[in-house]
Amino acid sequence: MDLSAVAALEIEKNKIASTGAWLVLLEISYDETTIRIVNNTEDIEWPAGSGQIWNRFPFRMGDVSEDKQGEVPQFTLRVSNVTLTVGNYLKQYHGGTDAAVTLRVVHSDHLDETKPVVEEYFQDKKSLVDAYWVTFVLGPDHSMVRRYPPRRYLKNFCPYQFGDTECGYAGAGGPCDHTLKSCRQLGNSARFGGEPGVPGVPTYI
Repeated sequence: MDLSAVAALEIEKNKIASTGAWLVLLEISYDETTIRIVNNTEDIEWPAGSGQIWNRFPFRMGDVSEDKQGEVPQFTLRVSNVTLTVGNYLKQYHGGTDAAVTLRVVHSDHLDETKPVVEEYFQDKKSLVDAYWVTFVLGPDHSMVRRYPPRRYLKNFCPYQFGDTECGYAGAGGPCDHTLKSCRQLGNSARFGGEPGVPGVPTYI
């Protein structure tokens, strides 16, 4: 997005009145199916010229809930099910849990901009269906709740499975108790997956 585009969107955001409107785009992705809808009176193409159509479809966003201490924030998203379109997708994908949900905000007067003003990622934690609405309970996507880095740095413990590709041991010895001492006895310490250089005691020799 160039500086003139940034300035134009900033001006739109600060206007008391505007000829255009802020549009909320919702993308719900299952295994091989993606639903793209916009809470608008007509379909739109965004980004303009891309051929990617967002279909007009009513939906409502609820408030963020954070009732319990330490609980991951969640909020509800209600998508119309009067035509049974979204409900049928949930049946096809066994409830749709773990679907990836992306929420974007764009301005109707600046649909040629490829970068949305807001872009947030969620994951469907639970889905409820009735004759009128499909209700998604959304929480952070996996990148927000998974451990990072993916494993802990341990001084004298190797996380590799004995004999697998990371371990690299192809000899006849064993078993391995995943310590540096055991790895050295097997002549495989060059592939030890622990972190003996981590500060602290004891020092393993």
